[in-house]
Amino acid sequence: MNCNIVKDLIPLYIDGCCSEESEKIVKEHIRDCDDCKKLLEDMKSPSDIVTVSESPKTFSKLNDWKASVLQSVLLFLSFALITVGVALEARTPSGIGNGFWALNLVIPATGFMLSLANWYFIRVYKSRKCFSNYSLIATLGITLSAYIWSGFHYEINLFDLFAGNDFADVLEILHALLLLNGIGILLTVVFCTLSKTLSNQYAKMLGKE
Repeated sequence: MNCNIVKDLIPLYIDGCCSEESEKIVKEHIRDCDDCKKLLEDMKSPSDIVTVSESPKTFSKLNDWKASVLQSVLLFLSFALITVGVALEARTPSGIGNGFWALNLVIPATGFMLSLANWYFIRVYKSRKCFSNYSLIATLGITLSAYIWSGFHYEINLFDLFAGNDFADVLEILHALLLLNGIGILLTVVFCTLSKTLSNQYAKMLGKE
């Protein structure tokens, strides 16, 4: 019997869909043909199928775990920064130093930590780029909102601060404010950059295109 014909019959033989005559032909042929016998054994073996089907699942679970660890680490680190900032702020309850650590550490870290809540809704976003952009916007928006709130809390009235001053005085005031809040501004930029970069990596781990 021609090997090509037997090779065509082997899948039907394995599934038990061929006739008794065809089954007999295959059995007789593989007794003398090592190639066809090996083909039959390979097609019967489930090892290749298991490898193909389970490997992507294992890889996906590993990436899900990495994404979860990344989010947990970021939450822990941002919370640790907030704790340090609050502790340092508590040492200066009044005076010129009051509010320094709140503005320069607590608010930027809080803005970043709260923006991580957006990561729980990653399935809502159509693409990885969209998700990372909105994560950046969330970080910046929350941080700016917190700074506006701090202005009311510490009773900072910018209009009264600049009113009646000439241009040189205004520049000096701006310079002083920059020195006072320079760390906070820098950290806000850093956290916004991290938010966009790490959220993109997070989405990539979860298979978001």
